[in-house]
Amino acid sequence: IMFQGISMFFRKALPSTSMKSSGEAILLLHGRSFKSETWQNLGTMNLMAGIGHLVVAVDLPGYGETQGLYHGDKSKFILSIIQSELLSGIHPVLISPSMSGEYSVKFVGEHADLLSGFIPVAPVATSSVSQDILQTVKVPTLIVYGENDNTPMAKEAPHNLRIMPNSREVPLKDAGHAAYLDQPGVFHKLLYNFMELVHQ
Repeated sequence: IMFQGISMFFRKALPSTSMKSSGEAILLLHGRSFKSETWQNLGTMNLMAGIGHLVVAVDLPGYGETQGLYHGDKSKFILSIIQSELLSGIHPVLISPSMSGEYSVKFVGEHADLLSGFIPVAPVATSSVSQDILQTVKVPTLIVYGENDNTPMAKEAPHNLRIMPNSREVPLKDAGHAAYLDQPGVFHKLLYNFMELVHQ
């Protein structure tokens, strides 16, 4: 699919035909050392599709199978994905680890009304949106980080994002920066519960 002049690679998992669709969607971004395939290998895509959600994972520009760098407004890049036929009018839950915070945090500051939830996993760029704006962002938010994460984001992200009124923080035990890789079972359970909450 072409976005903003870039041919973007994505993976999509649909609820099986025997499964009633929840009507919810999950949009998975990735960190610097990863790509959409990470979520497929971890089982996140099949697991969430298996309980009725539409799941889309993208390779961000310059990563995985998506060639070409993107120098435009990164918030607009996410906007164009959400407004595309990929998500066909659904307000997704946006999952954003690490480097992808460059895309997601500004997007949440500008377009939170297009999301039904936000799960930042120790993302970068959390100071790119002012606290005044973040405190008006009411989208349900789960701030996840690994207790053993030694990157600056592990402290900065919760510190900057906890002002969001519907946020809560979940430190994952025995987990580093890519907390979902270290504790996939715990992460998937959190995601399952969060999707149930959003769906009510």
